[in-house]
Amino acid sequence: MNREELIYSLWLYSIKGIGPKKFRQIKNKYKSLKEAYFNRKELEVEGVFGHLKDEIKNSDTAEAEKILEFCEKNSINIILEDDRLYPDEFKVFDHAPVMLFVKGDSKLLKSPYKISMVGTREPTYYGKKVAKELASLLASLGIVVVSGMARGIDSFCHTGALENGKTIAVLGCGVDIVYPKENLKLYRQIIENGCVVSEFLPGTLPEKMNFPQRNRIVAMFSPCLVVIEASTKSGTFSTVDFALEQGKEVFAVPGNIFSQKSSGTNRLIKEGARIICSYEDFLEDIKEIYSLKPAQLSFDTKEEEEELTDDEKRLIKLLDENGEMHVESLIALTGWNPGKIASLITSLEIKSKVVRTRGNIISKL
Repeated sequence: MNREELIYSLWLYSIKGIGPKKFRQIKNKYKSLKEAYFNRKELEVEGVFGHLKDEIKNSDTAEAEKILEFCEKNSINIILEDDRLYPDEFKVFDHAPVMLFVKGDSKLLKSPYKISMVGTREPTYYGKKVAKELASLLASLGIVVVSGMARGIDSFCHTGALENGKTIAVLGCGVDIVYPKENLKLYRQIIENGCVVSEFLPGTLPEKMNFPQRNRIVAMFSPCLVVIEASTKSGTFSTVDFALEQGKEVFAVPGNIFSQKSSGTNRLIKEGARIICSYEDFLEDIKEIYSLKPAQLSFDTKEEEEELTDDEKRLIKLLDENGEMHVESLIALTGWNPGKIASLITSLEIKSKVVRTRGNIISKL
């Protein structure tokens, strides 16, 4: 995504009152958001009137330029809905975010296997144990664990996942803000071995009204939602409602019938949620959901490797050894001419093996 396109996307996105629906309406009316910007004083779009229309009319790109500069200085990646790294799972929803801000490994957004896990902020020992162990097991099998980094069950899910793999934390504030504050160490660990994601602009404070929006994204990431432990009045049910509206499978961990902390999960099971009787049974259910082979839950890298030519394999090996690389570095190390390198990169992009980011930097997916 070029800088100009980011500036005009941030221009519209940062105007108060512009949500996903209005953003897309304006974007679809014009050939580009740059054109929308230069026609903003005569803009006529259904549902855009009054104060909002005046806001757009009197706006400029100064705020967008500040946001982009801040993101560049603080290693925050901006993923637009047209970008290759935008999650495939989101594309079927009209209310999906049009922009994501990411700190950490943005490539995880394209991971083929993700499981969303949530629960109470005040778990019992039992809830903590299940959250940590189940997340650790899933991560060890190549599944990315998604949660909301709230205190309680969310934090134990992230912690368990980091023992054996990767995790995505979806925030109800800007990705540059740690909330709750006691999760600072966890936040840093997630950025190091996963990523934090938000649709909110950097600097956005964790206000109460933000969390339902956060919860809908947690639900969107996965074909199913796992509820570890929750009372009947838990905020967890906001995420459950979104998951059900989105047609997702909901799993619940049964608990002590005398424990208020399990009253919500037990009720979910009574109302038709799939019960997690054991880790082994749950893994069988996951294989079914993802249509995986009975004996294979993690990535089949050998099968994928056979799709590549020898030259493509060499580029992949260089990326494995060196991480992200500039096109010029690949040319220098291989001795191949620019045309050949360009052709190989295009082929690997089509095969979803690499992604090209700003400045001709090539990264392995």
